[in-house]
Amino acid sequence: MELKDLMNSPMLWAVSSIMVIVILAQATLFMRQAFKSAEKMGISKDECITGMRSAMITSIGPAFAPVIVLIALMAVLGGPTAWMRMNDIGAARTELAMSSIATNMVGSTLEAGKLSMIGFVFALWGMALNNSGWILFGGYSAPQLGKAVDYMKQKFDENWVKLVMAAAALGLFSTLLGNAIIRGGNVNTKNLFAGAVAFVSMSVISYFFKENKKLQEFSLGLAMVIGMYVTVAIF
Repeated sequence: MELKDLMNSPMLWAVSSIMVIVILAQATLFMRQAFKSAEKMGISKDECITGMRSAMITSIGPAFAPVIVLIALMAVLGGPTAWMRMNDIGAARTELAMSSIATNMVGSTLEAGKLSMIGFVFALWGMALNNSGWILFGGYSAPQLGKAVDYMKQKFDENWVKLVMAAAALGLFSTLLGNAIIRGGNVNTKNLFAGAVAFVSMSVISYFFKENKKLQEFSLGLAMVIGMYVTVAIF
């Protein structure tokens, strides 16, 4: 069988769907558990649905990058593999990088028409093993992190613990923004401008429309879209 036929074969579609089905089952299970936990904490179902709707709308902006990677992966690794990989990973750009590294190990390349059968196999294994560390570490460390938070609440002022958690989240997003703005020791003017416009947009929406709960649900997604469109229009 030719490699191009194998990449998009019905059997590979069937095998790749297993991972997607597992992820859908996990999402359903987590959602059910979240609703049960919310009920125990006194959070109404309407509030949960509002939070879900807001998260879904906000996720539209960040989804653009994985879609671009999906198209690139489909061109070199076929539809089934691209579909599977984009459903079970957190950083889409690492998939292209890892598959490129893996294929180069056997003297192959991801260029169209130049990928060999062994290169394709190495790309599959490379992408799978690349994610295994995150899965193992997250699975084993998550319960311990929960215990650490409970310990902090017992030993320290709960308000300070909340501030530390908020600072950690702020530091995480600041790092992501900083990595986009500063690359190779140089400032990316376009990304800096987009971030600044998004920040101003978010501030305006939060301050002047704070009573409009529906608009607040869309505020993060709107700020990102405004930042992107204004930057493209100017640059």
